[in-house]
Amino acid sequence: MSAPADDLHSAWAQLFAVSLAQCGVAHAVISPGSRSTPLALALAAQLPSTVLHDERVAAFFALGQARASGRPSVVLATSGTAPGHWLPAAMEAREAGLPLLLLSADRPWEVQQAQASQTVDQMRLLGQHANAYFELGLPDAHPAALRAVPRIAAQAVLATQYPLAGAVQVNAHFRKPLEPQPSDGQEPWRTRLEALVWAGAPRLIAPLAGPHPQAVAQLVAQVRAAPRGVLVAGPLPLYQGAELRRALQRFLVASGYVLLAEATSQLRFGLDASAQAACCGAFDALLREPALRQRLRPDLALEIGAPAVSAQWLAWIGGDDAPARLVLPGARPADPAGGAQAMLLGPVAELLDAAAAQLQAQPRGDDERRSGKAYRQRWQAAEAAAWTARAQGVLTDTAPEAGDDTAAPAHDIAPLHEHDIAPLLRAALPAGALLAIGNSSPVRDLDHDLPPDTRPLGLLHQRGAAGIDGGVAGAAGARSVSQSPMALLLGDVALLHDAGGLAAAAAVRGPLAIVVVNNDGGRIFERLPLGRDPEMAEACERLFVTPHGRAFDGLAATWGLGYRRVHTPAALAAALAQALAADTAMLIEACPAPGGSARRAGLLVAMAGAAEAATRA
Repeated sequence: MSAPADDLHSAWAQLFAVSLAQCGVAHAVISPGSRSTPLALALAAQLPSTVLHDERVAAFFALGQARASGRPSVVLATSGTAPGHWLPAAMEAREAGLPLLLLSADRPWEVQQAQASQTVDQMRLLGQHANAYFELGLPDAHPAALRAVPRIAAQAVLATQYPLAGAVQVNAHFRKPLEPQPSDGQEPWRTRLEALVWAGAPRLIAPLAGPHPQAVAQLVAQVRAAPRGVLVAGPLPLYQGAELRRALQRFLVASGYVLLAEATSQLRFGLDASAQAACCGAFDALLREPALRQRLRPDLALEIGAPAVSAQWLAWIGGDDAPARLVLPGARPADPAGGAQAMLLGPVAELLDAAAAQLQAQPRGDDERRSGKAYRQRWQAAEAAAWTARAQGVLTDTAPEAGDDTAAPAHDIAPLHEHDIAPLLRAALPAGALLAIGNSSPVRDLDHDLPPDTRPLGLLHQRGAAGIDGGVAGAAGARSVSQSPMALLLGDVALLHDAGGLAAAAAVRGPLAIVVVNNDGGRIFERLPLGRDPEMAEACERLFVTPHGRAFDGLAATWGLGYRRVHTPAALAAALAQALAADTAMLIEACPAPGGSARRAGLLVAMAGAAEAATRA
C-alpha cells in the first residue's frame, strides 16, 4: 500500500491566506480557474469571498471595496491571460491612491517558454502600474521557504498602502495535482508550518505620516497675508470624510476663507450650519462670467485633494490672470495646470488642523477681518442668486419638447430632464447614504444640480484615471462593504462599457439603485468645440456621440435584477423609492427629454448672469 500523498501545496496556500487575513485583508474576490485551485480553497476558507467570472469586473469590484473602506481586498485569478484583465483597475488604483492586492496563480518554471497551455510571462505583469511585485514561488518544505510565506504576505499588504497606496501583484506557482491530497498529517514540515500559523504574520508598521513643520508654517504665513481667500476642494476619499470635515470646519473659522466644494470632495454635504454658510457649490457656473470672476478673484487659493473637475476653475488657473495658489494634494504631487507656488504634501486633514490651531492662536486684525467678511459676502450673494436662478429655470421649463419620442404620456405635462435626475436622487437617499457617480457628464452635472446642504451624503467617484470602465463593478464592491443605502448614477455609454459589472451587482445584498441616464450616446461630446461646429455635426454624431439605440431591460433580465424604465420625474421618484426599499440591486433606465446640452447651457448662463447682477447690487 502506497504512503499518503504530501499535501504541501494546500498547506502553503493556507499559510498565505491566513497571513493575509492577519495583515488586515478583509475580503477575497475570486475568479474561477484550475491553476489557482489551492489558493481559491484557502482564501474562501479564511475570508469573506465573492466569486466573479470576469477578472476585470472582479478587480474593479475589489477597488470599490477599497474606495469605500480604505482597506485592501485580495483578487485571485488563474494563469494565462486572466490576470491581464486586471490592468485597468491597477491603473485606477495607482492614480486614485487605493490599495489593491492582486494574486495570480502561475505554472511551474519547467513549462515556461515551452508553448504550454495557459502559460505566459506573468512576472511584473502590471509594469509601472503596480507598486510592487512579489514572487511566492513553488511550494517548498525548506524551513526558510516556509518562513518567507507570511513575510511576503505582510510585505505585499503593506506595499498596497505604503509609501503610496496602489496595486501590488503576487505571483504564485503550483504543480499538479492542484486539489487537496490525502494526508495523515505527519509530513516532516507539518509541525513547522503549523507553528508559523499560530505565530502569525510579522507586523510591519508604517511610519506615521504627518505634516512637515515647514509646510504648516508656509500655509499659515500665506493665509495670514491674504485675508480674501478660497479653498477649492476636489475629489477626496470617502473613508477620510469625517476627519476632513472636522479639520475643514475649524480651518474655515480660523481663516475666514470661502469653501468652493465639488460634490466628490466629501465636503459639500454634511457640514455644520456655520461651515455651510461659507460653502459655495455653484462656482463652476459663476466663473463663466468674466466680470464676476474678477470681482471674486482671491488673494490666495488653496487647492486640496485631487485636481478639481471644474473646467472653469482649471481654465482660470491655467491662464495669465491665475490667482496665487498653494496645493495640498495629500500623498502625491498634483498640479496639472502648473504654476502653484508650492505643493504641501502630507495628510490634508492634519495639515489644515495644524494651520487652524496657529491661526486661532493669533487672530486677524479688525481691518483684515472686515475685508475677508466683505469678500465672503460677495461669494454668498453670488451663490444664492445662482441657485435661485437655476430653480426658477427648472420650474418654468415643464412642457415636453417638440419631437420628444420618449416624452411622458399626455396626462403628465412634466417630462424628465437630465437635470432633474440628481436632485431626485438626493431627495430619495436618506442621510448618511452613499452615491457613486460616473465620469464624463454625470459628475460634471452633479456640481450644477445639487447645492450644498447639511444632510450627510458620501460620494464615491472613480477619479484616479477618470475612466468610464468598471463603474458598476466598483459600486457593487462598495455596496458589499457598506451598511448604508446606496445609488449609482452613470451614463448609458458607461453602462455599456461595464455591462459585465451587473453580474457583480447581482452578487451583493442591500439596496443599490443603479440609475443609468439613457440619452443614446456620449452627449458630452456635443458640449465640446467639435460638437458645436455645424460643419462637423455629422462626424461628431457618428464617431463620438455614437448613438446605440439600445434599451437595458434585457441586461437586467440576464442578471435577475429589478428593472424600471422611466420618462417622468414622478416615475423616477417612485422607482427610486422601490429600489431603496429592496434588498437587491435594481436597474433604473432614466430616459430624459432630448436637448439636454442646450438646456444645461441655458441654466448655466442664467446662474452666472443672476450671480453677476447680485454682486453689483
